[in-house]
Amino acid sequence: MIRVVMPAPAAKSPQSAKLGPSRRKRIVFALMAVLLPILGLTCLEGVARLAGYGGYAPTFKRAGESPKGEVIVTDKSGPATFFYVNRDRPGSIDENAFISPKPPDTVRIFLSGESAMKGFPQPRGFSSGVMLQQMLQDLWPDKHVEIINLGITAIASFPMLEILTDGLNYQPDLVVLYGGNNEFFGAYGVASLNRAGTSPAAMRFQRAARSLGLVQWITSLLDRPKSREGKSLMEVMIGQSFISRNDSLRSAAASNLHADMSEMIRRCRARGVPVIACSLPSNERDLAPLGLPDSKDLPDDDRTRLDALLSEAVAKLDSDPAAAMLSLDAALKICPAHAQAHYLRGKTRLAQRDNSGAAADFQAAIDFDTMPWRAPGPVNDAVLQAATERGATLCDLRGEFRAASPGGCIGWELMDDHVHPSLKGQALVARSIAKSMTNLTGPLHVDPDALKRLPDDDTYIRRLGDNPYDRCGVAQTLRMLYTIPFFAQTNPGAMQRFDDVVKQLRDTMDPGPLAAFEEWKKPESHPGGQQRPVSGMVARALVKDGKFAQAEPLFEAAIRSVPLYSDWNVEYTYFLLACREKLHGKLSTDDKRLAGEAIQRGQFLLTHGRGQSALVERHVGRLHQLCGEFAESIPCLKHARTQLRGMDRVAVDMALIDAYSRTGDTAGAKALIDDGVAHSGEFSGIYSQMLQRMATAPASKPAS
Repeated sequence: MIRVVMPAPAAKSPQSAKLGPSRRKRIVFALMAVLLPILGLTCLEGVARLAGYGGYAPTFKRAGESPKGEVIVTDKSGPATFFYVNRDRPGSIDENAFISPKPPDTVRIFLSGESAMKGFPQPRGFSSGVMLQQMLQDLWPDKHVEIINLGITAIASFPMLEILTDGLNYQPDLVVLYGGNNEFFGAYGVASLNRAGTSPAAMRFQRAARSLGLVQWITSLLDRPKSREGKSLMEVMIGQSFISRNDSLRSAAASNLHADMSEMIRRCRARGVPVIACSLPSNERDLAPLGLPDSKDLPDDDRTRLDALLSEAVAKLDSDPAAAMLSLDAALKICPAHAQAHYLRGKTRLAQRDNSGAAADFQAAIDFDTMPWRAPGPVNDAVLQAATERGATLCDLRGEFRAASPGGCIGWELMDDHVHPSLKGQALVARSIAKSMTNLTGPLHVDPDALKRLPDDDTYIRRLGDNPYDRCGVAQTLRMLYTIPFFAQTNPGAMQRFDDVVKQLRDTMDPGPLAAFEEWKKPESHPGGQQRPVSGMVARALVKDGKFAQAEPLFEAAIRSVPLYSDWNVEYTYFLLACREKLHGKLSTDDKRLAGEAIQRGQFLLTHGRGQSALVERHVGRLHQLCGEFAESIPCLKHARTQLRGMDRVAVDMALIDAYSRTGDTAGAKALIDDGVAHSGEFSGIYSQMLQRMATAPASKPAS
C-alpha cells in the first residue's frame, strides 16, 4: 500500500497578513459608498431642474415697471402648488396689484385667510375687504388705503403661513388673520385629500420634499388624470368623511391651527407688523349637521328607538315644542353626542325663547358633527389662545355675528352657507375689523367716535353698487352648492331657498339682461377659469339697448370685481365712460383722469404681455377717443383690427374711420372703407353706407 503524505500548509508570514485593504482605504470606500448615490441623485436633481422641474411658483410675482414703481401681482400659480393631489382643481386667489416699494401716504393691509376671507360667494367688489377699504378711506381721507386680499379657497392654516411669510417682504402695515374653517377639509387639512400628515413638522417635511425637481419629475411620470366630472371642489377635498367625536384628527386640527396662527403672529411681530386675529362665525341656527350621526356603536334596539324619538321631535317641533323637547331629551340620553338631536333641541329651545340654551345646543351640534366643515369649539379656541399668547389684537367675529343675530344664534341673515358671510355679513366683517382697530396704537388707530359716525352698512352696500343681477349670480352659485349630496341630504330646504331667490330675481329681468344672465351661467363665457362678473355682462346688454343710465352703475360694480391690471378692467372702464359721455354730453375732469389711468394700465398690459392684446388695444384706442385724442387712438385701433373678426372688426373700423376723418386723413378713411366694401363679406353693406355718408358729409377739420 502506498501512503501519500500531503505537505503541511505554509505558515502565514507577517507580510501576508497585511495584504488586505488599509484602514484609510476602507474609510475611502465607505465614503464613496455613501457619496456616490448622493452624487447620482444630485446629478438627477440637476437634470430635473434643467427640464423645468423643482421649486414652487411664487404667489407674489413681479409684473413689470410702471411710472409709479414696480407692479407686484398675486398669482394663482403659487397657491396651486399646495394642491398636490388635485392639481387640476386647485383653490384660487384673486389677483391683487400693488406697487413696490410702497408709495408714501399708503396704508397697506394684508387680509390672510380662506374663502370666507376672500369673500365667496360674493363678487370680489362686494367682499369684506373692499368694504373695509371704503370704511377706512372715509376715516382717513388724507391717506391711500390699500387692501391686499390673500384669501384662498380650500386651504388650511399651513398654506396661509407659507404665503403670508412671502407677503411680509412687501411692507404691510397691518395683517388680519381670518382662517381655520378648513383645518379638516382643505389643502394640508388633517382629513383632506391633500393632507400631508397631521403635524406641522410632517407638513413642513412634505412641502420641502415635494419642492425637489426629482420628486416633481417622477410625480409627472406617474400622474394619471382623475375622473372628477361633476364634482365640486368641496367634494374633491374630502379624504376622510366621517370623523367621530374621539378621533385624534380633532385634536390635531386644533393643535395645527394654534401652531400656525402662533407662528404667523410671531413672524409678523418680528417684522414690526401688528396683527388682528379673527374668531370664526358659522351658520349655527339654519344649517343642520352635515355628517352621519355618531351612533354606529349603539345596539340595534337603541338605534331604532333613537330614530323614532327624532321623528317624533321633528313632527312636534312647530306645533308642540314642549313635547318635542321631551323626545329630544330622551334621544340624547341614548346618544349624548348625536349632532342632529342637539341641533333640533337648539331649534326647540329657540322656539321656547331659551336663547342661551339654544346657543349651547347649536354649538354642541357643530362640535359633534362628523363632517366638520364648521369650526368646532376647540378649533375656534385655538385662534383665541394664539392671539392671547402672541400679543395679537382679537377681532371676535363670532361674538359680533351672534350679537347681530336674532336670539344670539347666527343664521341666514348673515350667512349664505355654513361659513361664508352673506352680503350683510361681509359688511359686518369689515366693520368688526375696523372696530378692532380702535385697540391699535399709532397711525393705525381708529378713533371710536369717528367710527360711530360712519354711514351704516346698507349705505356701503349701495355705494358699492348692489344690484339684482349680482345677487342673482350669488344665489345661482349657492343653489348649485346645495346640490352637493351631503348638503342635499342633510339640508334639503337650502337649495330650494336659493332656487326661489333665482326665480324671483329672473322674473324681474328684461329680455336683454335675462339673456346676458343665462349666458353668464355657461362655463364657456369665462375663458381661463376666471369668472367674468355678471354685472359687466348685463351692462353690455343694456348698452346695446341704449339704456346707458341703467348700465353705468353696473359697470362701476364690474370694475371693482375684476383685477386692476386686466383687459376686463380696461374694457369696463371704457364702457363706463362711454355711458357717461352719452348721458352728459362730455367727460368731466375726473372722468378724463380715470380714462388716463386706464390707458396707462392698458399700455402696461401691452408692454408686459398681459391680457388679450386685441381687446386691450381696442379699448385703449376708444379711451383716447373719449378724451378727444384721435391721433393717439389710431395706432392702437389699426393693430387691434388685424386680430379681430366679424362685428368686432367692423366696430373697430368704424372708430378708426372716425379717427382718420377727425385728423383730416380723408384718404386713410376712404381706403379703409373701400377695403371693407371689397373684403368684409356679409358686412360690406355697412361699409357701403359709411361710404355714402362720407360722400355727402362736409369735410372735417383736423382735431386740435
